[in-house]
Formats: sequence, structure tokens, C-alpha cells
Amino acid sequence: MVRVGNKDKKVIELINEKTGDVKRVIRFRNSNAFNDFLNDFKAMRYPNYSWRYLDKVKKKENMN
Repeated sequence: MVRVGNKDKKVIELINEKTGDVKRVIRFRNSNAFNDFLNDFKAMRYPNYSWRYLDKVKKKENMN
């Protein structure tokens, strides 16, 4: 079976700015969920945390 495309619309990484560690990868299936995240993230005002788009989703390599 071949999977075509990515069913998740947007993928972001939540980053600790002090250490540069990626704390969490968040996947959104639609733009409404992403917009809700942006509004909630602005309202929380967590210092030292930011987010960025994940450019390419890592694919699992076949072991065959």
C-alpha cells in the first residue's frame, strides 16, 4: 500500500528557547485547530517558549 500526501495540514515544534530543545511536535488536521492553538499560545504568554513550522515530516525508512 502506498500512502500519498500528508493528512496533517500543519506541523509545528514547540521549542524551549534557552536550551533549544524540541519539547513537543504538534500536528493539526485543519486550519481552525491551528488558529485556536495560536490564540491560546498568545494568551498563555509562556516565557522562554516558542514554536516553528516543521519543514519536512520525517518518514520511516523501510527495512526491506
